[in-house]
Amino acid sequence: MSLRLIISAPAVIADPFDSAEADLRARYVADYLADSRNGDVIARDWTLYEIEMYDAANPGQPPLMDEIRGLDFPAAA
Repeated sequence: MSLRLIISAPAVIADPFDSAEADLRARYVADYLADSRNGDVIARDWTLYEIEMYDAANPGQPPLMDEIRGLDFPAAA
């Protein structure tokens, strides 16, 4: 009779807060793009204001405004 030692890593459980934050950030970017595409200046400015408030409330995260500014730059070739 032989003994087998089974070692398994604990299951990694995704933090729902991270998923919710990613969804919120993606919604802000989508709203900004839609407002820009539609030419709705007031809605776009309101979305930018919300993004600034989000960045101020979450100083430990990368600024979302940097991502928005990066949308205006052409992709690297």
